[in-house]
Amino acid sequence: MKLCTVFTGGTISCSEQDGVLSPDSGNGGLLLRMARQAGLEAAFETTQPYIVLSENLSAAHLMRLRDCIREQLTKGFDGIIVTHGTDTLPFAAAYLDLTLGGCGVPVVLVSANYPLRDARSNGLANFMAAADVIRAGESGVFVTYQNTGEAFVTVHRGSEVLPHLPYEDALFSLFQTPFGKVEHGVFRKDPRRTAGEARTVCNGDLSGTVLLVRPYVGITYPDVPRGTKAVLLEGWHSGTLPTASEALRDFCRLAGDNNVPVYLTGCTQGFAYESKQAYAALGIRVLPPMSPVAAYMRLWMG
Repeated sequence: MKLCTVFTGGTISCSEQDGVLSPDSGNGGLLLRMARQAGLEAAFETTQPYIVLSENLSAAHLMRLRDCIREQLTKGFDGIIVTHGTDTLPFAAAYLDLTLGGCGVPVVLVSANYPLRDARSNGLANFMAAADVIRAGESGVFVTYQNTGEAFVTVHRGSEVLPHLPYEDALFSLFQTPFGKVEHGVFRKDPRRTAGEARTVCNGDLSGTVLLVRPYVGITYPDVPRGTKAVLLEGWHSGTLPTASEALRDFCRLAGDNNVPVYLTGCTQGFAYESKQAYAALGIRVLPPMSPVAAYMRLWMG
């Protein structure tokens, strides 16, 4: 098996010095040595388009990563493994799934909850599971991640990963329907997943600004500058918004006056609360079910 490993930084690359964790480019070699010692038989080639803590991820980083992977896709690899930080992993995974999901070669993102030298780290388990997914011949962009306390590694579609909960490092898929799992080195697809799932592939050029607004009680809405590409409202878990609020009405009116489309994510069929009946009058366009991160990335890509 011929694999390309793309190193980008994050906790999986970090070393500790004087109590501070910082990316260390030397940990790429450490990860590959650990994988070989764990029994992974593969020919590796490596590349590193950048090295950052993932909380510092930018549009420029994402487009550089996309271009790097596109170049590797021409070299006959059986699969590509991307090491990444956990904080912004859902954003990078959604972006790559939306831009490379139809490439025909498995691209798997792996991260770690602790640095590799920490006995609590799931970094090696995630990496080994990525190789198992590639060996199984799956096509698309995935994330492999072992939640604390679980004996298996969950396999997520890149555009379906939900953001971490506060203070937690566990990862989950949209609607609690992961793509599959790896246990004892064997990948098994979740029986709820259909065969030949179609993927929408976008160009991936990130420009302009998308305004993401999450609800909270007593919310103060931001300004909507002209030239904003879109507004994305994230609804409460039931897909509702405070439509009785004059503040929301003013916000939507301002967006309309500035020719900025307003979208809502998180709203599904059913539970037809009266608050939802106001969406059309407010100019709020309801998106089909998808991860809020994927919705944001789609709008950012236009």
